[in-house]
Parts: sequence; C-alpha cells; structure tokens
Amino acid sequence: MPVLNFSYAIIKDAKAFSDYIRKASGLMAEERVEVVVRGTYSETLRGAEKTKHVAAVFRYPDLNTAKRFYASSAYQELIPLRDAACDMEIQFYEE
Repeated sequence: MPVLNFSYAIIKDAKAFSDYIRKASGLMAEERVEVVVRGTYSETLRGAEKTKHVAAVFRYPDLNTAKRFYASSAYQELIPLRDAACDMEIQFYEE
C-alpha cells in the first residue's frame, strides 16, 4: 500500500537547509521517491496558528521502502546537516 511522507521543517539556517534539500533531493531521485508537493506555510483558516515553516509530501510504494530510505547509510550521513539546518517532523500516512 502506498505511503505518504509528510515532512514539516522550521528553518534555523537557510544556507544549511538549502544544502540539505539539495543532497536529500538527490537521494530521493535515486530511489525514485515521488515529490507530491512542496510549500511554505502561509496562514491557518481553522485551528491553531502555526510557526512559519516549510512542508513537503513524498510518496513511497510502501512503508517498508520509506523506512529503508530513512535508515540508509546515505541518509543517515545527512542527519547532522538536517538537524543543524532545521527542526523537522517526519510523519507517514497510508494512502
């Protein structure tokens, strides 16, 4: 069953975040991860207002593939850069 990866990032260092995105996007392209949407938070219509952040949704063929991607040694090497660049939430939703 396909799984959607919702990622939310509050940026701490824009230059480091740009570097992280470039490197992570390359890994995702190699793994044929589908980018569904990317955007920057604008406002809340209903519910609690959010801190300014960016969001992205990616599609994986299944949850195991998504978990394998994040556990890969190539992605693990990016974690220090990611954590210096932003505070990120990564969530999975079955499609």
